[in-house]
Amino acid sequence: PFTDVRVRQAVSAAIDDEKLLESVWGGRGKLIGSMVPPTDPWYEDLTAIDAYDTERARRLLADAGYEDGFDFTLDTPNYDPHPTAATLIKSQLAKVGINVKINTITSDEWYTKVYKNRAFTATLQEHVNDRDLVWYGNPDFYWGYDDKQVTRWVEQAEQASTTAEQTELLKKVNRKTAEDAASEWLYLYPQIVVASSELSGYPRNGLNSQFHAYDIKKG
Repeated sequence: PFTDVRVRQAVSAAIDDEKLLESVWGGRGKLIGSMVPPTDPWYEDLTAIDAYDTERARRLLADAGYEDGFDFTLDTPNYDPHPTAATLIKSQLAKVGINVKINTITSDEWYTKVYKNRAFTATLQEHVNDRDLVWYGNPDFYWGYDDKQVTRWVEQAEQASTTAEQTELLKKVNRKTAEDAASEWLYLYPQIVVASSELSGYPRNGLNSQFHAYDIKKG
């Protein structure tokens, strides 16, 4: 069913990302509506594109020929917060007639089944690498999104001679993938830093727990 853009849009509209973020992270983190975080130059707040709207979700499903809904399996990594998020997603999609079977798998199983063999219908996964957006320009990537215009924009962005030119091209990619519901972006992970108030110079943003310590000073 997910080859139909209307089905993907319906799924996005049926999931209350704000409620999910509150339930999983206590409201910490950020809703962004796309693959691009606010720290990238080509970021735009696109949350309105996949706004929570169950009536719209039902209309889209009916238009796509799924008025009575459908069933699918969601392959879910077994480490937090994926199982919690999957359970909440299952309950929300059920409200519009979409029945989800959660298949909990290990990281190794996910890599083989989903990433390597692409033997899945839908999956949950965290993406925290730099410039993950550009993978939507590669139809051979595991999620299989294939749009010729997006591929051209990504190729042009990779060859752009200025930051401004690259930024404009990737903004187009960002918006097109959001409008196509190429994925359902739930939220941006919160960056939770705990440090003594007597310290200064430690990084407040980062992708992991590793950082240089030479700038940290004790006041």
